[in-house]
Amino acid sequence: MMIRKVFVYPRYPENLNKLFEIAYNIWWSWDYEALNLFYRIDPSAFRECGHNPIKLLYTLPKEKIEELSHDSGFLYDLEKIWKKFEEYKSFTRRFSNSEFDLEKRGPIAYFCMEFGLHESFPIYAGGLGILAGDILKSASDMGIPVIGVGLLYKYGYFTQKIDSTGNQEELFIEFENHYTPVREARDKNGNPIYVEVKILDRTLKAKVWTIDIGITRAIFLDADIPENPEDLRSVTDELYVADRDKRIQQEILLGFGGIKALKALEIHPTIYHLNEGHSAFLIIARLQSLIKEKGFSFSSAMAIIKNSTVFTTHTPVIEGNEHYPVDMMEKYLRKEIESTGIPFDEFLRYGFCEKKEIFWLPALAIRFSNFVNAVSHQHKGVSKRMWKGIFPNIHISEIPIDHVTNGVHISWVSEHFTELFNRHLGKTWLTSPERLEIWENLRKIPEEEIWHSHMENKRNLVDYLRNKLATQYAEKGFSYITIEKLTGALNPDYLTITFARRFAPYKRPTLLLKNKERLKKIIKNENKPVQLIFAGKAHPADEKGQEMIKEIISFINDENLEDRVFFIENYDMSAARHLLWGSDVWLNTPEPEMEASGTSGIKAGMNGVLHLSTLEGWWIEGYNGKNGWAITEGRFHRNPEFRASAEANQIYRLLEDEITELYYKRNKKGIPVEWCEMMKESIISICSRFNMNLVLQEYLTKFYLPSWKEYER
Repeated sequence: MMIRKVFVYPRYPENLNKLFEIAYNIWWSWDYEALNLFYRIDPSAFRECGHNPIKLLYTLPKEKIEELSHDSGFLYDLEKIWKKFEEYKSFTRRFSNSEFDLEKRGPIAYFCMEFGLHESFPIYAGGLGILAGDILKSASDMGIPVIGVGLLYKYGYFTQKIDSTGNQEELFIEFENHYTPVREARDKNGNPIYVEVKILDRTLKAKVWTIDIGITRAIFLDADIPENPEDLRSVTDELYVADRDKRIQQEILLGFGGIKALKALEIHPTIYHLNEGHSAFLIIARLQSLIKEKGFSFSSAMAIIKNSTVFTTHTPVIEGNEHYPVDMMEKYLRKEIESTGIPFDEFLRYGFCEKKEIFWLPALAIRFSNFVNAVSHQHKGVSKRMWKGIFPNIHISEIPIDHVTNGVHISWVSEHFTELFNRHLGKTWLTSPERLEIWENLRKIPEEEIWHSHMENKRNLVDYLRNKLATQYAEKGFSYITIEKLTGALNPDYLTITFARRFAPYKRPTLLLKNKERLKKIIKNENKPVQLIFAGKAHPADEKGQEMIKEIISFINDENLEDRVFFIENYDMSAARHLLWGSDVWLNTPEPEMEASGTSGIKAGMNGVLHLSTLEGWWIEGYNGKNGWAITEGRFHRNPEFRASAEANQIYRLLEDEITELYYKRNKKGIPVEWCEMMKESIISICSRFNMNLVLQEYLTKFYLPSWKEYER
C-alpha cells in the first residue's frame, strides 16, 4: 500500500487573503515595506523559517492568526502594501510606449538550469542562477515579457557542513515544496498540467508549476510524481548532479519538456534565450515541431530557429562547458534527431568543435543562434578563441560573438542605503538606475550619513555572524563559554575583508594565505585590526576546491586565529546579502581570463563595499582608480606560481600601506572621510553602469529587437 503525505493548509480569515497574494509573488522580496510586513507578524519566527512568508503564514498559531485579523494597525499597513503591489502591477512600464512597442511583441522564453529568486526557494547553486533571477526581476520592473523556464529540484543544491578539521560534508535535504510560492499550472478546465518526454523509450511525466515574479513568471518542471518509476522520479532530485546519465536526462527534460510546457500553457514565444548550454536540446525539440508539425524543410526550420534564438555563454574554460560523448548522444537522442528527417551522424556535426568524439551543447547553440554573447568585454575575446573551431574560415576578430557585461538587480542595495538614497536622490534611482546624473547627486551626501548607513549594515552583519557561528560551533560540540568567546570577538569596528563565492581552484580562495606569517601580522595589528570572513561551497566532485576549504580551516586552527578569521558554512542568498552589505572590502582573486564576469563585487560595490580584485571580468570595465583597488602585479609573470606570489605580495602591501591606513584614518567625529569618498565613488560608478536594467536594454537593442524584426518579416 502506498502512503502519501498530504499537507493541510490552515484556514485564514478573509481580511487576510491579500497577505497570501503578496506572499505568493516574489515581488515582496525586493520591496522592503512588503518584506517588513512579514517581519512585523513575528520577527523571530520569520528569521527561523528562512525569511519564507508562506511558511511563516502556514505555521502561525491560530491565536496569532486571530490576533492579526483584528489588529487595525496591521490591517492598515496590509492595505497600504496591497495598494502599492497593485500599483506596481498596473504601472505603465518604461518601454510600453517606446520604439520597442513591447505590448505587440511575443514573449521571450528564458531557459536556465537554475534560478536564484530567494533563499527560501533553493533551486540555485551560484552566480548563473542569481543572474537568471535578477533578469526576471528587472524584466518585471521594465515591462519586458520574459518568462523563465527551469526545473523544480527536490533537494535543490546541497547544504554544506564543515567539520572541525575542514572536511566538507554535503547534505541533500528535501525542501518543503508546500511552503514555496509555486502554484500548480492549470489548463482552461482547471486541471493540472503535465508534459511527457521520452527517456530511452520510456515516458517521463513531469508536472508543471508556475511562480509569479512581479508581473512576469517562471515555469518549472517536476519529475518527482507518483506516475513515474523511481529512477525517473529522481531526474529532478538535485541540481548539477554528477551522474552523467542523470544530467543528460535533466537536460532533455528542460529542453523538450520546457517547449511542451510553454505550448500547454498557450505561451507562444517569439524569442528563445538560452542562458548557458544546458538547455540546448530545446533546439532539437523546435526542429521536431517546425519540421514534423508545420512542414518546414530542415534548412527553413534552422533559419527560423537561428533568427529567434539568443545564446549567452558564461564559461571561459572549454572543459567546463556541457558536453557528451557521441555514444551518449546516440543512446538518448538518436531517435529524436532522426525524427526530424536528418541523419543522426549528419546532425552531430552541429555539436562538434575540433574533435569528432565530443558533442558540445554550446556549439549546437552557437550554430543555431544568430545572437550569441559573452558576459563581459574580456570574456568575448576568450569565447571567440575558445569556439574558433566552429568558424574555421573566419578571422577571430570576425567571429560573431558579442558581449553584454553582467549586472545585478537594484534590490541588492541594502535597506539602510535604500532609505539614504530615497532621502537624497528621490525614488527615480529605483526605476532608472542607469541614469548617471541621478547618482552624481550622491556626492552631496555628508560623509557622516554614508558612514552611519554602512555601520548599521556592519552591526547587522556582526549580529548575523554571531548567530550563524554559534550554531556552527554548537554542532561541532564547542562549549557555551568557547562559543561566547569566539562569537564575541567579532567587532563591527574592525576592518572586515570578505572572500565569499564558489570555492573553485581558478578563484584562488587561498591566495591570501601565500605568506601566512605576514598575513597573521596584518590581522593581529593592535592599532589597525583586521577580521577575515570566508564563505563558499565547493562542488562535491571538486576535490581541489574542498582542499582549499580545509587549508583555510587549518590556517585558522594552527595559527590560533579563531577570533579573527571565520568560515561561514552553507553560503546562500541570505548569507550573501549580509556579507555584501556589511563588509568593508570585497576580495576577488581569479586567475587570468578565468572569470567570465562575476557579479558579487558589483553587489558589494553598490553598497559602498570597496572591491579589491585582480583585473578580470567586470572589474576591467568597472575599475576607475578611485572606487577600489586593482591587483595587477601578476601580469608581468607567465609562470602561475610567480604570478600568484606577486599578486599575494601586492595584496599584503595594499593592506599594510594603504587599505588599513585609509580605513583607520578618522576625523574628529570618528569618520574615515577619504574612505567614504571612495565608497561614494564605488556606488556612483557601479550603480549607474552595472545594473540589470542597463543589461536588459542592451539585450533589447542588440538581440531582442533585431530578432523581433526578423520574425515580423
